[in-house]
Amino acid sequence: MAGSSYLRAYKKNGLDTDLAVADAHRVIQLLYQGLIETIVRAKASIERNDIEAKAVQINKALNIVAGLSSAVQCDPNDPNQVRVAQNFKDLYAIYNDRLMQASFELRTEPLDEILQYAREIKQAWDSIPLAQRNEGFRLQAERDANKV
Repeated sequence: MAGSSYLRAYKKNGLDTDLAVADAHRVIQLLYQGLIETIVRAKASIERNDIEAKAVQINKALNIVAGLSSAVQCDPNDPNQVRVAQNFKDLYAIYNDRLMQASFELRTEPLDEILQYAREIKQAWDSIPLAQRNEGFRLQAERDANKV
């Protein structure tokens, strides 16, 4: 039992360190990783009928979704970026609805739906080549400099 508390402390410290040095791309990767892990734990809690643990995990998942939603950015003058940003905002609203549905109805199916989308998005996000990420950071810095 003591070993598992050390492992949790190590993982938390490792995550804190990762977040402290993470760029925006890595933060989104970590948020999606955390969302997937939290939803898996929420599912297990529902399956065990552990209402308290379910509530903790659903609350964590809702907080992660809020973080993902607040990270959505776009150039308001670019209709394509605005459309993509709105699609992500709509997806995160669906995540919230499904999390609440799973929590109230004590059903895992809504969580399975989120897991399917979250895994696909994380996989796509993970596959973005470094050169394209760096180009995105450069363009963002350019836009930020023009705002000043």
